[in-house]
Amino acid sequence: MVSLDRDWISGFMIGPVATLTVALMLSWKAAWIGMVCDLIIGFFLILVALGYDRPNMAKGTLTGFCVAFVISIHPLWLTFFA
Repeated sequence: MVSLDRDWISGFMIGPVATLTVALMLSWKAAWIGMVCDLIIGFFLILVALGYDRPNMAKGTLTGFCVAFVISIHPLWLTFFA
């Protein structure tokens, strides 16, 4: 069994949690804003993680952003194209 590192999980959680929090507190149509916030926060978090020699946290943050992007595709489409 593969043991997940706490650094990876903490980096991963930022993206989806930010996006889903915006979706629950504001509306599903505005959930894409959480992805944009995660992009900015995640970029600096990756720099900090690499500066402190925590590559697993940087990988988790990047993976979390990808998940947040997938969650945000439908709200982004609703907002700008529907």
